[in-house]
Amino acid sequence: MENASFEQAVEIVKSLPAVDKRRLQQWLIEDEHTQLNGGANGEIELGYSREREMNWLSQHEAEYAGQWLALDGDRLVSHGTDPHQVFAEAQAQGNRRPVYGFR
Repeated sequence: MENASFEQAVEIVKSLPAVDKRRLQQWLIEDEHTQLNGGANGEIELGYSREREMNWLSQHEAEYAGQWLALDGDRLVSHGTDPHQVFAEAQAQGNRRPVYGFR
């Protein structure tokens, strides 16, 4: 898969179950955040599991359909239809690495 094209990757993603698509979405968000911001003091932090967040999402996804969510572990930090407001509320609470996603 080393030379897979974007189109091939899209076809693979289309065939994934919804829960795996959400996991991929969260991984992409986390990867982008790490690349842009790094970890504490600019160092990249590796190995942080998002298992608690993924479990929470699978249990509560129907409750927050059509909303942006910010999670810290298995705790809902903020939610709403405005992603900028959700992000600002999570930052205001001092969350270092909340998961953001659209449901």
